[in-house]
Amino acid sequence: MKRIKRLSIILVGLFLTGSVSYADFGDAVVGGLVGGAVGSVITNEVYHSNRRTHSTHHYTTHRSSKKHKKHYAAPKMTDEKRIQKALSSLGFYHGKIDGEVNSYETRSAIKEMNRAYEISHSASLKPEVKDMLIYLGTLFDFDRYLIAHGNDSKTKGKKIQTALKVYGYYHGKIDGVAGRGTRTSIAQYKGDNGMSPTGYLDFEEEYQLISGAKEKNDKNIDESIQSLKTLGNTQEQIQQPHVLKLQAPHQEPASKTTQPSTSETSRGEWE
Repeated sequence: MKRIKRLSIILVGLFLTGSVSYADFGDAVVGGLVGGAVGSVITNEVYHSNRRTHSTHHYTTHRSSKKHKKHYAAPKMTDEKRIQKALSSLGFYHGKIDGEVNSYETRSAIKEMNRAYEISHSASLKPEVKDMLIYLGTLFDFDRYLIAHGNDSKTKGKKIQTALKVYGYYHGKIDGVAGRGTRTSIAQYKGDNGMSPTGYLDFEEEYQLISGAKEKNDKNIDESIQSLKTLGNTQEQIQQPHVLKLQAPHQEPASKTTQPSTSETSRGEWE
């Protein structure tokens, strides 16, 4: 207790040195009480200030760490990659899907396909063949999404978006996020098919949507492959134009003495 009093007196003395040079003992005691109160207030203020500083520093560090965090970005799909995917799904291309259509592997696949479908003997794509391969690449992409394994929300979301796209209701990005556009497309699909036009699907409605889209997409793939093969037959028909054959003039038997008239002979030459 004596030690505490001595410490208080020393602190009071230091506190009052700058402001009161000639204070008596009573004033010192009062000053000590006031000084203690002020010291307590200052201590509390410093403590809370430190907490705020620490909290702010922690928050700033957290935000800055977010800025440097790397987010995975899906590779952008291009027409060149769709061509490679189509060639790969058709069994002609076995390389990496990198969009390098001028590479030796891709050119060899194009040449092999052109020969197999009797389109040409070159390693180049005719405009109509190129368009068909791009379309086929898109259809094969749809098939991959529709048969994807997994019950997580993102995988299911991609299945639903793809199915809606196959039916022509969804025109957005296939990212698995069921946003406003996806829910609106679901409501339109359900309304057109005699269901309650809500933006959500139950298990049975989801199954019907995806299975129906898979069947429709498979049909589109088969028809597109057939059209691609037909392009080869069309090219062959163009290269071999139809030759008009004239009918030989009618000849009368030698035993007859009468000769046909000039008009009849002329008519027979073009019959």
